[in-house]
Amino acid sequence: MADRSHPSRIGAALVAVSLALSACGDSSQTSAPATGSTGATQAEADLAKQAAAMQKTILQGAIAGGVTGGAIGFGLGGSDDIGTGISVGLGAGALAGTYVAFVQRNYAGREARLRQIKKDLDRNASEMQTTLNVMNQVLAAQRAELDALNASVAAGTADQAEVTKELAEANGNLAQMELAIDGATKRQAEFNEARNLTIKRGQTASPIDGDLAALSNQITQMRGIANDLASSL
Repeated sequence: MADRSHPSRIGAALVAVSLALSACGDSSQTSAPATGSTGATQAEADLAKQAAAMQKTILQGAIAGGVTGGAIGFGLGGSDDIGTGISVGLGAGALAGTYVAFVQRNYAGREARLRQIKKDLDRNASEMQTTLNVMNQVLAAQRAELDALNASVAAGTADQAEVTKELAEANGNLAQMELAIDGATKRQAEFNEARNLTIKRGQTASPIDGDLAALSNQITQMRGIANDLASSL
């Protein structure tokens, strides 16, 4: 997850901008704002949706996706109100309390459990990639806006209200990225716990070890994007 010192960095940026604006005198107050939206609005909306979707657990997704009449539990197309068609699954799965308990109760034998866990891993990997794509879009747009903001500050043409608004927007996007990373990390813990269900007796390796490594790599990429945004503030 991104460094928790980010809010102080943003505060420092605001102070630096304020000092720069004060040094510029009245001319900075009469100039038109040099920064503005660069088309990130839709990407930012998608980021918020993906961050919320990533907060859904693997257990929620497994139940919703595995019961006839239920909606897919992951992604933007998922429904928060799965409906009555999933009531049987809730009795056998949600009441189990954990993803591991759900798999144990609903799938007999290692092979059946492995198939379900692999299915959930694949679905999660797809949503993680969607989240990564959106995060990259937001990062690119936000960097462009911040670069324009820095240029206007250096030129003495920045507007204080626009500076405050832009930094608040960047901070909000960073918070959404951190929320997505938090959800991804929680899912990773669920899958790591379920790993033991896929290991043959007398062995230590699991058929999903490659999937777990790929998941870890996706989380590392998410953290890298969040850190890149934080360093731009």
